[in-house]
Amino acid sequence: MRDFINENSISFEPGSRNTSITTLIGYAQFKGFDKHTLKEELATEIKKDSFISEEIDRLFDYCKARNYKNYWKTAQAKEQYKF
Repeated sequence: MRDFINENSISFEPGSRNTSITTLIGYAQFKGFDKHTLKEELATEIKKDSFISEEIDRLFDYCKARNYKNYWKTAQAKEQYKF
């Protein structure tokens, strides 16, 4: 997950956090991560900004129910992101 964040310049700055977290949730689900594991991977960022944890809690099941993980199987995902 750390490589994905760094290689794709994922930002946790206000104004981009929701998009970034949604992206990470979908990618994490594609990789088989559960919510707890994702939070462990983002522990450094969560320590600096509790909003990240709150957004994961709020969006994790939403993304799962809507199969956001499937996006990562598409050609568009492979063109837009390094993974």
